[in-house]
Amino acid sequence: MISYLSIDHKRPGSLLRAFGMLSLTTSLLAFQSATAGGDDGHEGHAGDVFVGVESGEIFTGLIDEDDVEADVRTFESEFGESGVAGYTDEPGWEAFPGTFDPALRVGWNALAGLGRWNGSGFDSGIDETITVSFGTFSFEIADSPVSGFDLAVQPDGGLHRHVGFFLGNSTGDDAAEGIYVVELEMYSTGDGPEHCEPFWIVFNNEASEDDHEAAVEWVAENWAEEEHCHGDLDGDHHVDVEDLLQLIEAWGPCTGCASDMDEDGVVAINDLLELIGEWGDCH
Repeated sequence: MISYLSIDHKRPGSLLRAFGMLSLTTSLLAFQSATAGGDDGHEGHAGDVFVGVESGEIFTGLIDEDDVEADVRTFESEFGESGVAGYTDEPGWEAFPGTFDPALRVGWNALAGLGRWNGSGFDSGIDETITVSFGTFSFEIADSPVSGFDLAVQPDGGLHRHVGFFLGNSTGDDAAEGIYVVELEMYSTGDGPEHCEPFWIVFNNEASEDDHEAAVEWVAENWAEEEHCHGDLDGDHHVDVEDLLQLIEAWGPCTGCASDMDEDGVVAINDLLELIGEWGDCH
């Protein structure tokens, strides 16, 4: 049995249903049941990495408000949100109780050196580094792959951890503003499940949100080979009323704008229908 929750996307059958926010079947009650239970410490929240096991292999997903989007391998984070420049402990890592044998440990390795966004890809061989830490454990991602550390699974077989990511510079200078990416894998010790496929975290260090979202989308499409739906105009992984309002605001001639999804130079009914057809969660 797959140890994650899924959402049933239903496309609207009419424009009226779209304006009514659609009828979506979510896994809210199941998610609350799985993460509730008093003092078990499972408090995953939107943006955390979901960790599951299927067919003897670890896989990653995205915790998105009250459900889980499975098989996501591109994640995002912001340095400095906690008030400490160049530091974040997001995303967190969440596995439901019973996912792992409690005797196991799970950990992270970096599969490539750190990269910095240049507008159309990522430059390697940069001076910046990211140090990944938890308590007394740490490893530094610089210009090459590096083995990481592993942590004990919780007694219930679940996992809820926030490791720290600190952006530095090998020359001692301040880290440059920009978008940075790390490529990681999760593994388990002993006779546990096989390591997961590579996944990526795209960090924003004082750059624009537009640049951040562009880099996230580039990684998703070019490295993770995930399809990004055009209807997600504001980049929040949902096609919803906010995207609909953005499209309506751009109605008419609009060369090169995101709302012109069919790229004919005009935001019109065809773009509206495409957005409605993609309504719901979207990565």
